Amino acid sequence: MPRAVHQLLPDFAFGDAIGAITLQTQVMLRELGFDSEIYAQVIDERLRHAARPAARLQDDLRDGDAVVYHLSIGSPLAYTVAALRVPVMIQYHNITPPAYYRATNPRIAQRLQAGREELAMLAPRVALCAGVSAFNVEEMRLLGARRTAVVPPLVDLGRLHPRPSQPSSPPLLMFVSRVAPNKRHDDLVRVLAALRATAQPEARLAIVGRTTDTEDYVDALRELSRQLGVSDAVEWAGRLDDAAVGDVYARASVYVCASEHEGFCVPLLEAMAFEVPVVAYAAAAVPDTLSGAGILLRHKDPLVWAAVIDRAIRDRSLRAELAAAGRRRLQDFAPGVVRARLADALASIGFMPADQTRGYDPPRP
Repeated sequence: MPRAVHQLLPDFAFGDAIGAITLQTQVMLRELGFDSEIYAQVIDERLRHAARPAARLQDDLRDGDAVVYHLSIGSPLAYTVAALRVPVMIQYHNITPPAYYRATNPRIAQRLQAGREELAMLAPRVALCAGVSAFNVEEMRLLGARRTAVVPPLVDLGRLHPRPSQPSSPPLLMFVSRVAPNKRHDDLVRVLAALRATAQPEARLAIVGRTTDTEDYVDALRELSRQLGVSDAVEWAGRLDDAAVGDVYARASVYVCASEHEGFCVPLLEAMAFEVPVVAYAAAAVPDTLSGAGILLRHKDPLVWAAVIDRAIRDRSLRAELAAAGRRRLQDFAPGVVRARLADALASIGFMPADQTRGYDPPRP
């Protein structure tokens, strides 16, 4: 009977980025020859067929198995993980600093604070601390992690039906994310106002992502848009299905990201897949994820952002250069590469792939 590497996470949500990564990781684990099931404390009804209740995990574990714990928020499962007698690999997706949520949603702020405390408890104790980015790994190192690895997410870009963007007229800026304070949509509204007041008077901004749990912040954004005179130019797309999200990328002129805290930022890869130039704030994991495949800005001056975005809209040679850089960067996240990174991480704690054909020697973080 093959060894098992099971996955555990607090919330297995339909359409959620971490849920999607968990499913893709299960595929890779099985390709490597391991048995692998998904266990979660809260399971979306649409995913009942794909997961088991977290309470079953300890009964299902056998000697020689391992567990991957996806950590992104506080959960009592952290204490279950601490008590396991099998090797544990944390896959850390990062935790938003609670301060961003205290005025918007105290309940979420409490879970974020708990998650950071649980990370500090687990990091020195588990067999391996893996992060989806070097930024995440560095945080765990500072908390005393003994062994670390960077294992980027395997992102299913095909679900969006990527094709080279055909920018709409007037120009469309876009940002994809849940609407949350750390994402700084307010800065993007200010940039839009500056852009419309200068080089692109008809430019628009599409905000794609769910607006639940942060209603006060959403209301403040709508009011800011009204005060700056751009409320008619902001498209609140809400949460869309994959095909609809792909359609927005396919007509976008520039992907903009002013977020101050990202553990990886999957939409940057999505923008690259559609050859949409990226202009982003150089914070947290964003510079690492972009790795030269976009334009990074280190301040928030709306007029400077507006000038850079205008050039990204007008300069065809720059757009072509960024598109080529994006294609090269996406090769680092190809399924075979990510699978090999996962295999290497597991091998470092004694879990060798059944076929022994890793074929990739990733740089040590």
